[in-house]
Amino acid sequence: MEFANILREKRKALHLTQQSLADQLHVTRQTLSRWENETSFPNLDTLVELSELLNIPLDTLLKGENNLMVEKISADVREKKHLKRLFIALITLIILFLLWLCLLGFGRAHQVGTIDRFNPFLRTTYGYAILPQKAPSKNKLVTVTNNKGTDKHKEWIKDTRPVDAFVSDDPFGQGEWLKFDTGYYTKKNRWALVRHKGSYFFGTRLVRKNQILLQMREQAGADYLPYSSKADGPRVNKGIPWWPFN
Repeated sequence: MEFANILREKRKALHLTQQSLADQLHVTRQTLSRWENETSFPNLDTLVELSELLNIPLDTLLKGENNLMVEKISADVREKKHLKRLFIALITLIILFLLWLCLLGFGRAHQVGTIDRFNPFLRTTYGYAILPQKAPSKNKLVTVTNNKGTDKHKEWIKDTRPVDAFVSDDPFGQGEWLKFDTGYYTKKNRWALVRHKGSYFFGTRLVRKNQILLQMREQAGADYLPYSSKADGPRVNKGIPWWPFN
């Protein structure tokens, strides 16, 4: 016997009207009528409550060939599982995206060039920087060999070190302190055109001051000053150092 017939016969046997049973189940009479006509079915929680009110075993309500209610409940359970998996996948993607943004923000705040290089929200820019009067250098021990390869010996030579300079990216003072290689330079060409993406350095070109774009000369400056956290603040000149976007 199908669910609708069982419900209708048991309700009548207990001398209950559709309205009185509906009131006990906290549904409308029209809803109960649709159940008895198999145009809709209760959910599993309501079905359990109905089983207790009518004193009918739950498995009895679920018996019957081609039971549409069982099929509906099974479909609802499968849909809920599917929605749960989708929800978990969505939350996982959101968490991974936020962690990715945090990683990119960490790269900007701490000037990790490798991270900035692969940051899709940063664009490659060109900026100008003034360099120290004298190129930084250090002694380096190298192996020297003559043309014939018969004489090898160690020798100390001077090698340039990266400079630490503020690179101005626009006439309004936006930019950041970067460490980059320049090689040796003279006092006349101690300005640099720097190509960079965030703190990732692509390359530089040494220029004279009169070769700098007119609107950028003031920002490039005339005197080099070393970085000072007290005077200059964060090395990245923007309101939120952790902001991973341009």
